[in-house]
Amino acid sequence: MIAIAVLASVSLWLGAEGRLGFYIHPRYNLFTIVMASIAIVLLMIAVATRQNRHHGHEHTQSQGRRRSRERRLARGETVSLGFIACVAATVLALPPATLSSATADNRSSNAVDALGSPEGLDGEGGLEIYETLTVRDWASLLSQNQNPSYYRGKPVNTVGVVTASEDSPDVFFLTRFVVTCCAVDAQPVSIPVYMPDWQGEVQLDSWVRIEGGFQPAPSGVTNSPVVIVPLSITDEEVPNEPYLF
Repeated sequence: MIAIAVLASVSLWLGAEGRLGFYIHPRYNLFTIVMASIAIVLLMIAVATRQNRHHGHEHTQSQGRRRSRERRLARGETVSLGFIACVAATVLALPPATLSSATADNRSSNAVDALGSPEGLDGEGGLEIYETLTVRDWASLLSQNQNPSYYRGKPVNTVGVVTASEDSPDVFFLTRFVVTCCAVDAQPVSIPVYMPDWQGEVQLDSWVRIEGGFQPAPSGVTNSPVVIVPLSITDEEVPNEPYLF
């Protein structure tokens, strides 16, 4: 019962803060909030019913048995309150946060089922359509076509998290996570950014917007035949919906 109460309370708090999207797909937000509210109501009814039963049986119990029962209940309530206090303190001390580069390092990047296919690239729109592409869209294009001439003149203007490259110290990845149901199944998608000494300009796990374009990868860069060469990098706030769906 305590675990349900804590989980339901945290879910309602995240919903009120607009942070449920840090953990689950937005299509489940309403369902989660409704079910958490129902759980809280049912728990309140259960507690009230239990107290009524307890008072009803008090007169039929001996004084010794009643005191023993009260001591056990008191110990149980102390443990329960301590557990709830620890959970509440953890939630307050560690506010909701998005998945980090450590998660990206531990999960396969640019998995086929996470890439999907970019929409709107039917050849009829101008170059401005490319400025609307997400990290996932660009990663999908790179998985299909790695010819540098295809990307010539196509502008990049997209947002993501800075993650490190294991192959070149002059390259970092701009990364987003693709979520199907919740953060547990999140898969990273990434595109390479060429920027020597990038560690002095941007911080690992920071959210940034990169504007620039693709160019053939310089000698020594082995993870991709093309890389983004940024014209500008600006810090960004964490989006309300940090994951792609």
